[in-house]
Amino acid sequence: MTEEEVRLFLDTVPGARRAATGVIVDNGDGRYHHIMGLIMPDPELSELENLDLAYASKKEILRLRNLRTPHDYLLRVRLQAIAASPRAVRTFRKRRARFEEKGRRWTLTDYYNAQNTDAKRYVSRLSRPAQRIVKAIPYGLAPIDEANAVARKTFLGDVVMVAEHLRYFYYFMNIAMYGQYHEIGQGDCIDAAVIALRIMRGSESFDFDLDPRAALPANVEREIQSLTAAQMEFTFGHEFAHMLAGHLTTEFSGDDVRLYSHQCEFDADKGSIMEIRPDHTARKAIARGAFDVLLFLHFLQSSADAGLIASFSASDTHPRPIDRLNRLVETLHERYLSPPCEIEANKEAIESMAQLVKWRVETAEQPDLLGFYGSIYLFSFTDRLKTDRIEF
Repeated sequence: MTEEEVRLFLDTVPGARRAATGVIVDNGDGRYHHIMGLIMPDPELSELENLDLAYASKKEILRLRNLRTPHDYLLRVRLQAIAASPRAVRTFRKRRARFEEKGRRWTLTDYYNAQNTDAKRYVSRLSRPAQRIVKAIPYGLAPIDEANAVARKTFLGDVVMVAEHLRYFYYFMNIAMYGQYHEIGQGDCIDAAVIALRIMRGSESFDFDLDPRAALPANVEREIQSLTAAQMEFTFGHEFAHMLAGHLTTEFSGDDVRLYSHQCEFDADKGSIMEIRPDHTARKAIARGAFDVLLFLHFLQSSADAGLIASFSASDTHPRPIDRLNRLVETLHERYLSPPCEIEANKEAIESMAQLVKWRVETAEQPDLLGFYGSIYLFSFTDRLKTDRIEF
C-alpha cells in the first residue's frame, strides 16, 4: 500500500492501525483483517487469479490455465503453496519488494532461478553427459509445507523439488551441532535444535525473511551458511542421482518395494558424490554435506524415539537414517569422510542433543514448546522481541 492509501484507511476505517506492511483492521470481536495492499483487478483474470498477482506475473498465471511442460508443473506447485499460506504471502511480498528494489522485474520463476545457487553449483560439478540430462529438467526450491526433497515423474515430465523448509532445518541444525565452535552457548545451541525440530513439525512460522530468529556475527553466519550450502548440494545431488540412475521409472510390488527402494536410497547417497567429476576436493565437500544431512535425519529419528515428534522412521521407500549413515561411512570414509573416531563422536553428539532437547521441552515454561504455532528465538542473538505484523 502507498502511504496515501494507508492514511486513508487510518482516517476513515474504525479500528484501523498501521502495520509494518499496510494496515490492520480490528473487527472488535477478536478477529482482524490485515490489508497489505490494494490490487487493481485485471479483467482478463478471475478473482482468484487476481489475488495471485501479488506474487506472480500475469504471464505466469495465464500459463497455468493450460499446463504444457514440467516447468509449468513446478510453477503451479510453487504458486499453490504460497496461496495456501497467509504467512507465505507476507513473506513473498517482502521478497518481491527486495527483488524489485534492485531494478529487476519480478516473476516467481526469475526469483527462484536467482535462489538456485546451491543446485547450480552441484550441477556444474557433474560430468558433461550428466549435466545435459539434469539441465533438461526443471529443478529448484519450493515453499511446500512438507520439509522434503523429491525427484518426481509427473504427467508432464521429470521435476526435482527441494522444500525451502529443509534449508532452514539444516541452518538451525548447524547452529545446534557446530555453534559451540563459534562461541555460541549451549542454551542457544539447544534452542536452535528446538527451532529445527519445530520446522520439521510444521509449527515454526514460515517467515524467516521477515523475522530471522537471530542475528549471528558476520563471520559465524558465513560459516553456518557455508555448511548449509554443502548440505543443500548433497540434497539436490541425491535427487539428481535417483534420476540419473533411472530410479524414477521402475515399479515394484510387495516386499520388492522395500528392498529395491532401500537400495535405491543407498545408491543415491553414494551416487550424489560419485556422479560428480573425479575432483577429490569437490567430492570431499559433498561427502561432508551428505554426512551432516544424514546425521541431522538421525537426530529426527532419535527425537521420534524419545517421543518428541511423531514417528520419523524407515518406510517402504527409505531406510533408517543411521543405516544410510553407516552405509555411507563404510563406502566412503577412507577417502572422503572424517576419521572414524570423529564420526562416532558426531553420532554421540547428535544423540545427546536429542536428549538435551527432550530436557528443554520437559522443563520449559511454555506448555507446548514444540507444537505451538509461532516463533522461538536465540535470545543471545536477539536484541528484543518484535510484534508480529506491527513491526515486521
